[in-house]
Amino acid sequence: MTSRVREGQTPGGYGIVERSAASSDVARIAERIRLVGHAVLPGGFSSAEIADLGMRLEQVMARQIEEFGGAERMAAIGDTFTARCPLAYDEAFLSLAAHPVVLALCRELLGDYVVLMQQNGVINPSGQRHTQLAYHRDLPYQHFVSSRPLAVSALFCIDPFTTETGATTLIPGSHRMEQFPSDVVAADLDTPVSAEPGSFIVFDSMVFHRAGDNASGRPRRGVNHVFSVPIIAQQISLPEALDGRHADDPALARLLGYGVVPAPSVAAWRERRLARQRSASASATTDTRS
Repeated sequence: MTSRVREGQTPGGYGIVERSAASSDVARIAERIRLVGHAVLPGGFSSAEIADLGMRLEQVMARQIEEFGGAERMAAIGDTFTARCPLAYDEAFLSLAAHPVVLALCRELLGDYVVLMQQNGVINPSGQRHTQLAYHRDLPYQHFVSSRPLAVSALFCIDPFTTETGATTLIPGSHRMEQFPSDVVAADLDTPVSAEPGSFIVFDSMVFHRAGDNASGRPRRGVNHVFSVPIIAQQISLPEALDGRHADDPALARLLGYGVVPAPSVAAWRERRLARQRSASASATTDTRS
């Protein structure tokens, strides 16, 4: 939101006739993300809740290694330290994906229709190499910029994110640049983001970022979420992975992508559209009578 400012009204500056008007904490955080690309958001989780999520993430990782046929097969595809779609294995992780303040921030940046494109547990082991050490965007291989964000990442910190544990480092403002910067400039701008356990590092998904080197002697764990506008396909179909769970909850169904699953046929697409129109008409009739 932009407001006009009368001459002489703006403190600490002159020649300014337009100024962003952030009317809430969420709006102010969103403004920071638009400008520099990232912010840290307290999650409000207790120490016991954070420890429980850490234990559950380890269990999901072990289960996924076993179901794929062992660590050697996981290593062959570079996935040894990534627990994909943990909410499909343990619904405790749904509390992260549906965090109300994170979703409010995503809606401020993306609009009302927000879809969870992916949720991945990320484990940064101490003293080991892994894929997350390389710079990347959470919308990889894309070299364009848009006037508004297409996706927002929210990395939940289970362990402390510090320079010692391998905090996420990013290049501020790189969501506004099509190309990756030169090595010298990237090194000069590389910024570690420190965060306490239980907080979210929220950033425009087009920001170039990477995990830092972990020299702490223990793993640094987190759960990353990518929320997107509904024109972007999910990494893994959550409606299929969840086997239809939460389809009867309108808010969760939208977040989890039930409304954007491609129709298998023309007839099915038309039936879906007809059902939506009937539902909308029924709601309008109810509102009129109440």
